[in-house]
Amino acid sequence: MAGKRRWTVMRGSVAVIGPGNWGTSLAQAVRRSEWELREVVVRRRPGGRTALPEREWGEAVLDAEVLWLCVPDDAIEAACAELVRRRPDLRGQVVAHSSGARTAGALEAARQAGARVATVHPVMTFPGRKVVRLKGVLFGVEAESAACRKRLKELVTALGGEPFVIAAESKVLYHAAGTLTSPLLVSAMTAAEEMARLAGLPREVAAKMTGVLAEATLSNVRKRGAGKSFSGPLARGDAGTIRLHLEALAEHPVLAGVYRALASQALESLPVKDRGEIAALLQPGRKSRKRKMPL
Repeated sequence: MAGKRRWTVMRGSVAVIGPGNWGTSLAQAVRRSEWELREVVVRRRPGGRTALPEREWGEAVLDAEVLWLCVPDDAIEAACAELVRRRPDLRGQVVAHSSGARTAGALEAARQAGARVATVHPVMTFPGRKVVRLKGVLFGVEAESAACRKRLKELVTALGGEPFVIAAESKVLYHAAGTLTSPLLVSAMTAAEEMARLAGLPREVAAKMTGVLAEATLSNVRKRGAGKSFSGPLARGDAGTIRLHLEALAEHPVLAGVYRALASQALESLPVKDRGEIAALLQPGRKSRKRKMPL
């Protein structure tokens, strides 16, 4: 490192590398903050005009204090290698990526070039290029250096976010939790809508039924907590109703699997009545004894 010349670093500035769905929202948030958006590095500049300071790799200055990689997880190492090739001395700079599952170890090439490396993951969904405001958004920050963590927390706060520290060894489970909360929640919603469609409901009615019910449930969970928002046949211990559900889903094994998995999780963590009988029903291939109706 001693033989490398010191390159200029613009303190209080950010370069966004990869303006995808997330990178576009990040770039706009930096522009609205007291930090300077030095550049947005793109593989190739689009034909239309843009308000962002976009530069292709060959034009990129890469002198920002924080070089923030906003690329797909599988492209992190390649983007980091390209960064180091373009700017071989990264002393005084932070190189961060945005993956929730990958650790800062993916940025080893930047570390070897003198950078402090970190990950800063937004706990938010970015389904399209429409800008998502970052006010109140949680950010998981992973960095070996306490000084680096402090600086990135300052940046996240300036963007309107709320930073918290996540350990490198905990990132995979943390990201799995986020995946279950957002993309797999969408999957659960599509499964519910498909069940409603199988019952003969028109698409518009099925979508409205599941959407309105889900929104009310999420509102209740936020206000009352999960246990006090739990209702339906599992909460009541209506094993007969659960049996009917499973019989109706027998010809749809994927949907039945979703139902069984979520119901089994409810047995573990929510106030379910008659747990033993319902647990037996949820075992694939097992049937429980039918309950006698009270006189």
